[in-house]
Amino acid sequence: MKLVSRIIIGTAAFAAAVSVFAGGVDTKSNLSTGYLRNPSRNTEHERPEAVLYNIAGTGWMDNGLYFDVGNQFVFKTYSDDFNGKTYEDNKNVLLYPNAEIVFKADRLAVFGGFDVAGGGGQLSYNDGTGATWGLLYKQAAKKISDALKNKVAAGLVSEQAKKLAKAIADNHSLDVYSVTYGFIFGGAYKVLDNLSVSAAARVLYGHQTLELKCANSYFKQFNGGSDRVRAESFGAGLGGIFGVQWQPVYDLDVVVQYKTLTKLKMKYTTLDGTLAATVLQAEEGDKFNNDMPPELNLGVGYRVLDPVYVSASFNWYFNSQATITNTVGATNYDYNDSWECALGVDWAVNEKLTASLGGLYSKSGATKTDNNIFAPVLDNMAVGTGVEVKPMDRLTLTAGMLYTKYFTKGYENSGISLDLNKKVLMFSIGAAFKAL
Repeated sequence: MKLVSRIIIGTAAFAAAVSVFAGGVDTKSNLSTGYLRNPSRNTEHERPEAVLYNIAGTGWMDNGLYFDVGNQFVFKTYSDDFNGKTYEDNKNVLLYPNAEIVFKADRLAVFGGFDVAGGGGQLSYNDGTGATWGLLYKQAAKKISDALKNKVAAGLVSEQAKKLAKAIADNHSLDVYSVTYGFIFGGAYKVLDNLSVSAAARVLYGHQTLELKCANSYFKQFNGGSDRVRAESFGAGLGGIFGVQWQPVYDLDVVVQYKTLTKLKMKYTTLDGTLAATVLQAEEGDKFNNDMPPELNLGVGYRVLDPVYVSASFNWYFNSQATITNTVGATNYDYNDSWECALGVDWAVNEKLTASLGGLYSKSGATKTDNNIFAPVLDNMAVGTGVEVKPMDRLTLTAGMLYTKYFTKGYENSGISLDLNKKVLMFSIGAAFKAL
């Protein structure tokens, strides 16, 4: 009967969470190796990575001083289809780190963490994108047409301008870098034997660059003699995290966590090429918004059998409360709120080995007219698996992989119509050490 009751409770926990699914537009949830093994992480309370997913969970850890580091390897292809041609980025990301430290003493835990909280990483489009093709063509056609008016017969101006503009648009490349680092500092306290509360400060630091290159002589003429348009910006912001973990009955964990809105003002420190001011509608020193939306994290976990722990995680991203600027055109995105749900299981095969498996569904907040044309925001499903190995009592090594299936989405804006898609396969390794 005890086994039957455990299975019923575990199944009910899953059913409560499986009715909804989600995903952020810029917020990253793949913050650690543990996520790749099993993306249901919101009830984590045994490992230092609780700092990244369930800060109240640090109050449930065994006494000691813990260190954890990890790195993800992201193999990706982002693409868009425009006018019968596919434009692709296949720049792999080999440095995607995380690190946490936790000190737990009796009922009190203090902690710190570092992660990649947002951004699209490094993107390299050798032939540009469909959107930049359309933008370049439009800008070049107008400027060349104006320049030719006094040199070419009126009837030939339009056709000649279109021909030269196409030559420019057909021969450009685009490199984009976007990352938001997160630094977490806080503490947790176990106020009751079955209840812990926690609070933390989160500092976000953003860095973005955009560089478009074109060697065409006409491009150089109307770009101030330069073969590139380059913009670089930096910004920082402060937010908070608040969490509670409750165990209403033995082996049943319930977690509620809230991350506040973090205002992130990005400042242009570099604008090269006269086209930069036109395309971005900004001058060096101007600022734009790249807020990190508030989010609600819920988790339910249950130890069905002594070695088997099942969990469900749900995240809701309040994108509508954040101001996020589309720098190309200097307009603000009008994203919908988004959400995600994950289910997973961790099985302690023996004292040295734990195996994990989990799945995730994400519903993005992008719309047909509001999306990141460089790093598309798409609905997706993912499955992850991996293992933990303990070669010695104080050391844990871990490895995981996650495959994500994205669903193509159409995009239409300013006369440009694209089909956005991407493919991502991730691997990760990590190590945790208990010093005391």
